[in-house]
This record gives sequence, C-alpha cells and structure tokens, in this order.
Amino acid sequence: TPGLRGLTRSAPYMHDGSIATLEAVVAHYGDGIIVRPGLSSSLPRPLALDRSERTSLIAFLQAIDDTEP
Repeated sequence: TPGLRGLTRSAPYMHDGSIATLEAVVAHYGDGIIVRPGLSSSLPRPLALDRSERTSLIAFLQAIDDTEP
C-alpha cells in the first residue's frame, strides 16, 4: 500500500491525465476499459465489482491517504 498513499491528491489519473476522479477510474476498469495491444492479458475484463464494492474500494483508497505530501 505505500505506493497508494497520497493517491487522492494526485488527480488527474492515468498516464495521460485523462480521468479526473477515483470514481471514474474505478468505472473505467469496471465498464469502459478499451482493449489495446499493449494492455496486460492478466487484467480481468471487466473488473467485476458491484456498486458496494466500488464504493468500498474508493473508501479504502481514501482511508490510507497520508496527511503529508
């Protein structure tokens, strides 16, 4: 988890800054992932999370945020 600390302060997300919120990132991997040649074959498609699991994932990411940059 050390690599995830501070994640809530690092928006926008993705390599190109194309996603503005954590909610949108989770939705991207759950609903909108675009299969491209460079995409890892080990990534589940789609990421099967229901609404409650998505909310819990985002809450977890916010909970492990540190307070110092």
